[in-house]
Parts: sequence; C-alpha cells; structure tokens
Amino acid sequence: MESENKSLLMGLIALVLVIPMALLVGLAILFQDEEEQQASTDCLGGTGTSAISGDMIAPPGSFIKPVDPALVEFTSPFGERWGTQHQGIDLAGPIGTPIYAAADGTVANAGTASGFGQWVVLDHVIDGQLTSTVYGHIDTYVVEAGQQVRAGQQIATIGNRGESTGPHLHFEIWPGGRSGGSAVDPKPQYDASPAPGEKKADSASPSTSGPRAPPAPSAPSAAGGADLAQALPASAGSEQNMQVNTKRLIRALHLKFGDRLDNLGGWRADGGGFSDHPSGQAVDAMIPDYSSGTGVATGDEVLNFVMGNAEFFNVDYAIWRQTYYPVGGTPNKMDDRGSDNENHFNHVHITVRGGGFDEGSMQWGSLPGGSGQATKAAVDCTIAGTGLGDSLAAGSVPPEFAPWLERAGAICPQIKPSLLAAQIEQESGFQQHGYNSAGASGYTQFIDSTWATYGYAVDEQGKKIGPAGSGDRNKISDAVMAQGDYMCRIASIIDGAIADGSVKAPNGPTELYLAGYNAGEGSVLREGGFPTSHSDYIVQTRPYADKIIANEAKFRAINK
Repeated sequence: MESENKSLLMGLIALVLVIPMALLVGLAILFQDEEEQQASTDCLGGTGTSAISGDMIAPPGSFIKPVDPALVEFTSPFGERWGTQHQGIDLAGPIGTPIYAAADGTVANAGTASGFGQWVVLDHVIDGQLTSTVYGHIDTYVVEAGQQVRAGQQIATIGNRGESTGPHLHFEIWPGGRSGGSAVDPKPQYDASPAPGEKKADSASPSTSGPRAPPAPSAPSAAGGADLAQALPASAGSEQNMQVNTKRLIRALHLKFGDRLDNLGGWRADGGGFSDHPSGQAVDAMIPDYSSGTGVATGDEVLNFVMGNAEFFNVDYAIWRQTYYPVGGTPNKMDDRGSDNENHFNHVHITVRGGGFDEGSMQWGSLPGGSGQATKAAVDCTIAGTGLGDSLAAGSVPPEFAPWLERAGAICPQIKPSLLAAQIEQESGFQQHGYNSAGASGYTQFIDSTWATYGYAVDEQGKKIGPAGSGDRNKISDAVMAQGDYMCRIASIIDGAIADGSVKAPNGPTELYLAGYNAGEGSVLREGGFPTSHSDYIVQTRPYADKIIANEAKFRAINK
C-alpha cells in the first residue's frame, strides 16, 4: 500500500509539472472571478438543511398558507357555529402535519390554551398594523413566547387536543392584534396566499376586505417602448466610464423603477479585487429601506426584471441579498463578507458583457417589458429560523452605539442587540442623562448600588479593565456593556425560576427580563411573574416593558 501511495503521489506531481502555463494563468483568472469565488456554498433550493426539518422560509414581507394545502382539507368556515362565533377556519389533516408561520413575526404565546388544548399565537407588523395569527389544537410546538419567527418557519404540528372532533388546525387572523383587534374570516387570505415553498406575485397582506390587488407601478416612465438612447439623468445616478451595454441597463432601470431606487451607479477605480466595476461592466441599484419587506420586494422586482431580460441586456450574473444568480444557472448562497453592503443586502449588483465603448454603432433599443422568476429558486430555500435580532437594522441607532450594542447583545442568547437598543431608547433616548427622581443616571439608567456591581470600565473590545463600579455611566462603551451584563444576569435568574416552576411566563420571558431591569429581579421572583402588587408596577413597569417590546422590531435586521 505504501508503494502504491508513493506512485500516486509521483504521478500527481508529474501531472502538475506538465500543466501548460496558459492553463495556470487561466485558473488564476478563474479564481479571481467573483461568481466562481463566492458561489461555493449550498444551493438555495429545497435540499438545504435547517434547524427544523420542515422549514420553508419565504421572502420577508410574505404572507403564506400556514399548512401545505395538499395535506389538509377545509372542513369548517368562519362565522356562527353551534350557537357561538367560530373565529377562524378549520383545516383537517393527519396528526403531525407541519404548521408554518404565516408571516414574519414574534411568538406572543405558545403552550396550553383553554378550548384549544395547545396553541401558538404570533404577532406581526403588516402594512404598519399589528396583526395576530392563531394556530389552535396543535399536537406539538417548537417555538416559545418572545421568539422571532419567519414566514414559512415550522412552528407546530397538527393535533387533536382540546375541544376537537378530529385532528385539524384551527387558524385565525386578527387585524389590530388578538388583545385589541377583531377576528376576520381567514378564508379569502388563505385562498389568495401561496403555499409554503411557493411564490405568488400577487400574494397579499391580510385585511378585512380580502387580498389586495397588485400595486400599480410607481415609476415615472415605466411604459414599454421608452427610448434607451437617452442618457441617465444626473439626479438618478451616474453612468460615468460605463460600457455601452452597461449604460443601456442602467438607463432601463431608471425608466422602469424611477425614484423607487435610491441611486444608480457602478463604476469605480478600485474593484476590490474584481474587474467588473473598474471595467465599467457593473451596475449597482441601491434599494431604499432595504431591511423592510417593501425594500426586499423592490429588490426582488429589480432582480426579476433584469434576469427576465438577461439576453437583451447581455447579463452575466446578478447578486442580491448574499445570493449569486448566474444566467442559466442555479442560485447559490455566498459566503458572509461581513457587512450589508458587501453582502449585497442594500443593493442589487448586475454584471453584463459590456460591449465596449463605441456608442456610434450601438443599437440602444427600447425598454423591454416583462420580468423573470430569478427569486423563485430561492423561495424553496430551507433556512434555519435563527439569528433574527442578532444584528441591528442599518441606521437604526446612532453609529457610535452600534458596535457596543452588537457586543453587548452577544453576551447571552436571550438578550439581542435590538432589545438593548429599544431599551436604551426608552431609558435615555440615546442621550447622556443625569440622575432622575429614582436615583438612576447615564445612558442605561443605573442606580448607584447596581452600578457598583455591574459598572465596569471596558477597553475597546469590551473587556473589563477596572474594578466593579469603575466605569462611567455616561460613556457609551461602559454603559452598554453593563446593560448587557445586567440583562443577561437577570435572564439567567428568571429562566431558572421559570424552569423550577416558581415563576410563570405566559407572555414569554422577555417582559420579565425588562421588569427585572426596571423594578428589580426580586420583584419578579417574589410575585412569581410580572409584578402587579404595587401601583408603580402598573403605571411604570408595565408600560416600560410593553413599549420596549413593541419598538424592538424597528432595530432588528431581518433575513440575516
């Protein structure tokens, strides 16, 4: 065996030595090529892996059917039934059939429920309005209150618990929220929504009047036939140093999408090791509010328009939201480059075969119509529903706070940067703060006795460099790291009490962590849950926790 291995090794060495120099040069160029270098991870098709095997994550902003319609049967409508109001619809299916989150949101409740046996309740912000969805009679659930979930993430399985005549999912929609809104008939929304793993262009947000019509184009000059010989207006961006096919594409994007895009450009002298920007073959379409559902939908439209007209525009490939889309190939997830810009979350990148710089012989043509389905292949992607809230939404906090919130939000898994950001907004509005009437001060409002335990001076990496109490409450680094430490300590104590049964968390543990920060963790332990025995808990601690939880989502980066 040893002699065989030596022979094999010598053969490989000989093979390498005889490779022509031209081929070696070609390989060097190949490995510098962006699409080959970055598209090395698993395809975004439905064959990926996930923390929950049934996940079928949909694009942010989606509303989908909560079950695979091929596996269930509609058995009971919304409305009057057996002398009471049936506030949802029933979808019968075998016990164990996966149930998916209908939209991105937060778990408001998960566990036992009167009548349902067990349920999951999700809260969503859809078109600026709080909306709840209810999933009843479930057999098992795999989420907990306070957890963020994605549309298409498996949250439960169909069961036959509670007051049930057979295994089924009872599904409700509550515009305005379950505690302050009214239930509406989910059937129109259910019928109009895509199944898990599918994409439908006219899928709608839930509303009292059923699915909405697709929005009308808002671009000022989106009509087919627009002349692409007209140069890009300076107000829309720059086509400086671009080749002719690149100019045609950038002009078409302006005519098609207008002011729905922040800016259009692409040429720069430094390509970061890649040639398409310096050579004038790349366009970057900057997406406004790119972390929102609306922003993602705009980017999807740009991508689908470009890929649907790839031959006309001589497109080579595009990149959008850390995904590489080769013309004629399969989308691939790219390696993480470390920022929203480098991962292409804030813009769609398109590289074309440039066509040179001779405009005299260029046949510009007119704006094409139609679009492709470039994002369709990514819809079936199975992505773990974890990591939401691990990063801050771009621009959501003053820049000097962002790195410290990221560090403090990584101390323990229960406390995310977005929660800490919402808490600082509530405590001080991100401003230095002197002592208040309760004796608390600083960005994160510590009283003297608590600061003496958690208020360390920290270095540039957040490591403690002095004794407890040595930090400055009005220094961002010291204040935020102390906030993270204290919140994680509270979370550990309260989680232990929940585990041993001495504290109940019907609305999830997050509100208890916040109550502990505001009123002291002892108040939560003494009362076995959210404290209510003193008027201060009612008029101060309760709205404190509610406001922070309500505002947390705006600081949270989605689909990261």
